This record gives sequence, C-alpha cells and structure tokens, in this order.
Amino acid sequence: MAGAVGRPRRSAPRRAGKNPREEILDASAELFTRQGFATTSTHQIADAVGIRQASLYYHFPSKSEIFLTLLKSTVEPSIMLAEDLSALDARPELRLWAIVAAEARLLLSTKWNVGRLYQLPIVASDEFAEYHADREGLIGIFTSLAQEIVGDDPRAELPFHITMSAIEMRPNDGTVPCPLTDDSLPDIAIMLADASLAVLGAPLPENRVEKTLELIKQADAR
Repeated sequence: MAGAVGRPRRSAPRRAGKNPREEILDASAELFTRQGFATTSTHQIADAVGIRQASLYYHFPSKSEIFLTLLKSTVEPSIMLAEDLSALDARPELRLWAIVAAEARLLLSTKWNVGRLYQLPIVASDEFAEYHADREGLIGIFTSLAQEIVGDDPRAELPFHITMSAIEMRPNDGTVPCPLTDDSLPDIAIMLADASLAVLGAPLPENRVEKTLELIKQADAR
C-alpha cells in the first residue's frame, strides 16, 4: 500500500508561532541574527523547525525570500505607525519624540534582534531593493519631522540614527526585552527620544510619555 502523500507533520511544534510559516520565520530570525545569512542553510532552518527541507519550500521559495520577509518586518509596521503619528495634531517636537519612542519600542519588542539584519553585507544586493525603498521612506518621515524643528540642517538626519541605536542596546537571546504595553514606554525608548530632541536643541515636550501613549492609541485607531 502506498504511503500517505503530503507534508510530514510534527507531534508538537519546536518553535514559537501560530503556524508553520511563523515557526520558519522564528527559526530563521535566530539563525540569521546569530550566524549570518551566508552560513545559514535552508537545511538548518528546516531542522530547527522540525520539518523536512522540502516542506520549507512550500511556505517560502528560497532562503532570500525568508530573509526579505524578515527585513520587511522591521520597517513595514514602523512606516504605518510613523505615517499615522506624523499626521496627528501635535507640535513637531512631540510628534518627533513620539515617533522615536514608538520605533525604539518596536525594536525592543521582538524575540530576536531582527533590526540587526540590516547590517549584514547581503542586504546590499539588488534583490532586496524593495526593502531599501521602504527603509528610505521611513528615514524620510523622521527627517521631515526634524526639519520642521531645525529647517534644512544636517542634524535633521540624526534622530533616525539615534533611534536605530536601540538595536545595539538589546540582547539577542530569544527573550523579548520590552513587551508592548498600552500604559508605559521602555526606559531605553524614552532615553533615545530625549536624545533625539537634545541633538536638535529642541525642548522636551511636557508630559511627553503620557501624550505619546495617547498618540500611539490614536494612531492605532486610524
């Protein structure tokens, strides 16, 4: 009698995730952030998930596609939130402070430090042009807000880079440094947002944490 046809199923999942695709992304995030792109194989990813290598290709056509999906996960939610925050009715100092704090908050809310993937040499490849366009769009939002404060000044480029320093200030051990909450911001996010206004010579908004949490709620509701 012929064997059953189809993808083999595990008795229990090995990785975090609601479905096999999320489990593959979780395993890939760990391997890519810990050992890089070139030295990570699809066989290693499949083994970490507990599936056959052929089954992995049912969900992703290539290792590059997995990598691109992870890269885009670092900018797409940020672009949506930053666009919504920048459009809200508030002074530019508060909107910039809120965007920096919110972005740092997102970077600190993931299990693996996927923001670090941007630093890998493979990212320069043309096959990741879609990600680069998204990232440039995100940078543009930060810069435009800073220019509302300091005008056409080179310092307007600094808040984005200050925000990205959250990547170097968090662990990559499979734990979430700062889970997302509705009533607080991580201390690192507050510090980086303060530094972003300080480098522009702008005053800190009054009640900035409470007002930012409210703006984030308004942005989420849009």
